[in-house]
Amino acid sequence: MLLNAATFPIVRLTYDQGPSGTADEAFAAFEALLDRGTPFVIIGQGANAESPQHEHDADDRRRLALWSKKHKPRLREFVKALIYVEPSVAKRVGMKTFQMVSEKFWGYPMLVAASEAEALEMAQGLLNSSSTSGKVGEAS
Repeated sequence: MLLNAATFPIVRLTYDQGPSGTADEAFAAFEALLDRGTPFVIIGQGANAESPQHEHDADDRRRLALWSKKHKPRLREFVKALIYVEPSVAKRVGMKTFQMVSEKFWGYPMLVAASEAEALEMAQGLLNSSSTSGKVGEAS
């Protein structure tokens, strides 16, 4: 997993471009994004068929859960959404349950887009609504 903030407040999440580094490096990169104190959107795509798949062991999952729990207030405040790009209609439909689990775990919504262009449009809408609605995370 690699987070690329070159186009912040749109952050790219990839699984198949370059070395992903250690879990500590990934946590530090995510914390650095939260430390900016500015709302952002993550746009991600899954690994392609040629990419090695990485399964997390029980210790990795436990560390991730603890990190998520510790940072959940800031995740809710600053991450407007993770938008996952999935061109396959069948796969998008199949992701509905995972979207709910993801939101509960991370504290921010997971949305699914059919294309990169749709994901960018969704991201801009989310970012524009956060800049005009006052404090991020504030109830209406």
